[in-house]
Amino acid sequence: MNSEATKSKQNEIFMESYSLGAIGTGHWFNRLYLSAKSDNRISIRKAAGTSPFEDKRERLSAIGLQPSSYYQVTPGMEIPKDFFSGLDAVHISNPNEFHARQTLQSIGEGKVTVTEKTWGIDKEEFMRVSDEIKSSGAEKRTYLHLHYAHKLLTMELSSLLDRFAKENGRISSMKATFFERTKEDDIRRKRWLFSPKNGGLFMDWIHPFEIIYLGAGSSRMKLKSVDTYIVNQSYDTENPTGIDAEVEVSGNRFSPNATAKLSLAKGTEKDTKSFVFTFESGASLKLDYMDSETEFSSGKRGRWSFRSPGNEIKGEPSGPSTSELLINDIVSMLEGRQAGISLKDLEEIFSPQWDYQEISKRIRPSAETWKVKNFMQHGTEL
Repeated sequence: MNSEATKSKQNEIFMESYSLGAIGTGHWFNRLYLSAKSDNRISIRKAAGTSPFEDKRERLSAIGLQPSSYYQVTPGMEIPKDFFSGLDAVHISNPNEFHARQTLQSIGEGKVTVTEKTWGIDKEEFMRVSDEIKSSGAEKRTYLHLHYAHKLLTMELSSLLDRFAKENGRISSMKATFFERTKEDDIRRKRWLFSPKNGGLFMDWIHPFEIIYLGAGSSRMKLKSVDTYIVNQSYDTENPTGIDAEVEVSGNRFSPNATAKLSLAKGTEKDTKSFVFTFESGASLKLDYMDSETEFSSGKRGRWSFRSPGNEIKGEPSGPSTSELLINDIVSMLEGRQAGISLKDLEEIFSPQWDYQEISKRIRPSAETWKVKNFMQHGTEL
């Protein structure tokens, strides 16, 4: 193909790409940008954030954004109406406390709207957004991004459980540990990350509930008990940075009285992101999830291992990354197709969050060294 033909083809691709605006320019924005860049179907044309353009000039200029396409906003203010002009879709990934207002504003502007993690910091706020989506008929253009739903291990879990249940019975118990090492990004976000006004650590680690409900196919999850800890005092000394939780789980794949024990923490010495399903026979299926940065920068998508007496089977899924799958879903919505998790399923996934908020009001996180040590040891036993 000669240079003129190449140029014409590039112009054709550019003209056919959809325009996206980003509210918040954190790590998910970076992953989205890199996947969009290699995909060609979506172009990021505008961004909004609380920092001045100069503070982010290097990052924003690298993706082709100039001061004229950047909107500085103060916390809590509405996004300027001009931001939405000419956009097909909006991606919201700033602190959770702003999500409800900005999601509703984007829906009101008629845009395909992708919101990270949650629509609201509590049940009232979350349901207000959900009800507005229903009443305005916006289901096909509204998307709540829970990225463990797109982890290939989660997507393949249903078939794995059915495969091993034939000889081992239903799931009798579960144990999950999601510990994340101290990270520069979390240190930057610590002023709001663990605060109740953003949903706190339990909201940030909603991922086990995605795995249980979407991957393992539970029909109901009920939070039974909670203990909270100050694991990393450089992160927070008032709000939990570690949580032990027990969840009652129901569904066709589960034994009566099946429970999941969850150990969640940020600011630990190393990463552990594993989930173990134990069958009635005593055999177990373990999922080892990859850190998102490792997944994004490599072909690795985690691994699974099935163990029974005298037998061990292992496997590693292969395929697109979570951000590549997100791009596919955004394009599907832009083309008028349903994508993402249904409102009904989202209500079930978030139900334990609202239970936690009620229970945690009555307890104070423990900072006692021996209790924190026992919590960490219990988590790493997995």
